[in-house]
Amino acid sequence: MSEQAPVFGQKRWSRRRIRAGLGCFLLLWAAVLAGSPTVSHAAVEIPTPSWMEKTGVANKMIINGLTSTVQHFHADRKLKELLEFYRQRWDESYAGRSGYREAAVAPWHVISRLQGHYLLTVQAKATDALTCEGYLAVGDLGDVRKKKDSDPSVPKMEGSKVINDTVSFDPGKKGRTVMIVNDFSVSRNGVFYRHYYLDRGWGRLRDQANDGAQVLGFRRFGQQVQIVVTRYGSKTVTVLNLMETD
Repeated sequence: MSEQAPVFGQKRWSRRRIRAGLGCFLLLWAAVLAGSPTVSHAAVEIPTPSWMEKTGVANKMIINGLTSTVQHFHADRKLKELLEFYRQRWDESYAGRSGYREAAVAPWHVISRLQGHYLLTVQAKATDALTCEGYLAVGDLGDVRKKKDSDPSVPKMEGSKVINDTVSFDPGKKGRTVMIVNDFSVSRNGVFYRHYYLDRGWGRLRDQANDGAQVLGFRRFGQQVQIVVTRYGSKTVTVLNLMETD
């Protein structure tokens, strides 16, 4: 039976759909970290308008070593109105600079702010001419965990680089999403991961090629991994979704 999705206005937003949008969010969220202006305040919650509907994505996430809370939102308002809400709310100067920082990578718009040692980020996109959706994230910079690019639990081909590593915690399960980039072909990456998991006793769930992408899945003793390998320009991008259950 499919999971009942929360209803916002007249639309249903499944947890799978919300999770699916996290990839772009995580990369943009990490990119604003270095450039956000600092404002010293004690508040650690992102202000929200009364017309915004929110739902939790995970009880706790660790995004590239940063302990964070993430919520998905939907609003029956134009994207322009949402962005203007935060511009007005966060428009206080600090050392001659604006109290917030903005960035745009179509179709996403990001507005962020540092309050004390907390990074507040709103990432939104228009869903149609009159509504928008996105994510709210609060990251605790005072609890940064050292990123281990050489983590042996993350299988990758020689010369590969981990560009995103996110851990989420939900009741009874732990999830991890790792994004890896290298110069090898899609097929060579597929061969590497197929041999890696099968040689270690994992059972095969799926193994197929589709439109230049390789999709694999494996399972073993309460653990499951789904792998998607695609070509992006001159690079090959591999996304591993690992899940552990109690």
